[in-house]
Amino acid sequence: MKKIILALTFAFALLPAMAQEHNCANCPHHKQHQQSASCCEPKQKMINGLPAEIANAFPTAKSIKKDTQWTLVYNAKKELLGYVVYSKPASNGIKGYAGETPLMIALGSNMKILSVTMLQNNETPSYLSLVVNSGLLKSWNGMKVSRAKKKNVDTVAGATFSSRSIIQTFQAAIKKL
Repeated sequence: MKKIILALTFAFALLPAMAQEHNCANCPHHKQHQQSASCCEPKQKMINGLPAEIANAFPTAKSIKKDTQWTLVYNAKKELLGYVVYSKPASNGIKGYAGETPLMIALGSNMKILSVTMLQNNETPSYLSLVVNSGLLKSWNGMKVSRAKKKNVDTVAGATFSSRSIIQTFQAAIKKL
């Protein structure tokens, strides 16, 4: 059983590298239907017509409006529930062990942090589990943005690169709020 788990762990670790080697300019699939590689990229998960991460952060959300700084989130009565801030592009270049660690930060209408959500990334799942289980992503919940900017957060032992990247990504995302 240990050999199977080890083999699977190794195989999953190679997937990001294998995906990067794919050259769609020479891909028969894309030549056949003359489309770009984006036609085969994973589609964003949606719940009730909203991106899943927004629907999960705001269960009563019915609509969103993208602004230059953030995404405004509304309920069915068109009342403002809060805001969503994505770390990109502010966090471009901040890398963990296997790449960038993009985040979505959900803010209530009172500008208190409701949640911090990891978005799709290439970090090793076992290290991310350490980070999530440590409570790092929840460490800013309930804080006003002004307080969260000043909060010192420790990295997670055993997942130092990933947790350091998440902390820096969070700080970059809220810097201009």
